[in-house]
Amino acid sequence: MIIIDSALQRLERAGRPIRVGLVGAGFMARGVALQIVNATPGMRVVAIANRTLDKARRAYQEAGVDAVRTVETVTQLEQAIERGLPAITDDALLLCRAAGVDAIVELTGTIEHAAQVTLEALAHRKHVVLMNAEVDGTIGPI
Repeated sequence: MIIIDSALQRLERAGRPIRVGLVGAGFMARGVALQIVNATPGMRVVAIANRTLDKARRAYQEAGVDAVRTVETVTQLEQAIERGLPAITDDALLLCRAAGVDAIVELTGTIEHAAQVTLEALAHRKHVVLMNAEVDGTIGPI
């Protein structure tokens, strides 16, 4: 991990952290948010998408982030990211389409929705981390 840690530290020093969007706000997503926010210099959770906004807000709160902005459009999301304001939305596709998101972490446990999000993210040249065994097992590698 020293190579990855060193690369992330360089990104942090350069002021160019990896901007991560989380799709899902369940147990695993809350753990990922907690880890990135509190222990991963060089990465930022810029947005969390979940069909229930209160759960997205909870994921940020459990990571120690209380001030979040609810967004409904790509423009609103991009403005929040530019201003350094963590965002929540119930539309995961916004994260895929926003210029200010570098990577999508898919954590929903769904199949069809997760596949759509993954394909949309790839279509917008985002890196995708798939933590969804259901999609992996059903669809296979994309």
